[in-house]
Amino acid sequence: MAKTNAPLNGVFQPSTMELLRAYALFTEEVDDLHTTLDYLAESLVLAHLEEHERFQDWIASRQKIAVVDRWLKRMGEGFI
Repeated sequence: MAKTNAPLNGVFQPSTMELLRAYALFTEEVDDLHTTLDYLAESLVLAHLEEHERFQDWIASRQKIAVVDRWLKRMGEGFI
């Protein structure tokens, strides 16, 4: 029995290979790039990891700002 993808809010969820094939067709048509599915998969994973790293850096900087803000508020209360 073939595995089917469950609909998400009535929208078909394509498999990873279907997404890679669609992306390959897109890059071939738009950018005139002829790449393998392996290369596309690797580039998508690397792009995702880079974006995740940027997100983690943003979260860390927001946490540092929150700590400094709390410290400044405490210092301000002590001076009043």
